[in-house]
Amino acid sequence: MAIITKLEVVNACLDTMGESPLNAIDEDHPYVAAALNKLASCNTLEQAPGYWFNSELSTLKPDPNTGYIYIPADAINVDAGDNRIIARGRRLYDRYNGTYDMRTLVSGSVQVFLVREVPFEDLPMLAQHVISARTQLDFQESFDGDSQKYNKLGGAYQRAYVTLKAENIRNQRTNMFNTPSIQQKLRLIQPMSRFARRRW
Repeated sequence: MAIITKLEVVNACLDTMGESPLNAIDEDHPYVAAALNKLASCNTLEQAPGYWFNSELSTLKPDPNTGYIYIPADAINVDAGDNRIIARGRRLYDRYNGTYDMRTLVSGSVQVFLVREVPFEDLPMLAQHVISARTQLDFQESFDGDSQKYNKLGGAYQRAYVTLKAENIRNQRTNMFNTPSIQQKLRLIQPMSRFARRRW
């Protein structure tokens, strides 16, 4: 496997239709715009679960005037580790008090777990191949729908996806106890008191 470009993904999509490859992305071509749209949507959908390359802990602070906490523009998912705080639009929302003003709920700042959307060109090689395979699969389904081609592309996607998930487990050293929601629950657990042993 090697790093791939948007042009290579577009040409792979065109290949499923029996079209000749392009030397450059030509948006006047009848299928290119559709292929790029599929690539953009697949890029978001495939990154949404969160991987080692697009997940991070971040500290967000309320706006001093409005109390709003704005979410980064490239964030796909936000986990504040508190079921009172959810993402709504591009801001955090206090669903217990029904307001975007977080000053009554948050003192100073809030730590959140962000899943960010990384541009296709900056993704690790394995992630690029998964997104490329998913793009070809969706493109082929939309325009041709040939079951034999679809099954072949589906198999290629599954193989790339399984490889990426295995790589993710190795890189993240996945542990459920590291998530913000579990960390919050663990902080509520009090150590059990032990009674002194009676001496006779």
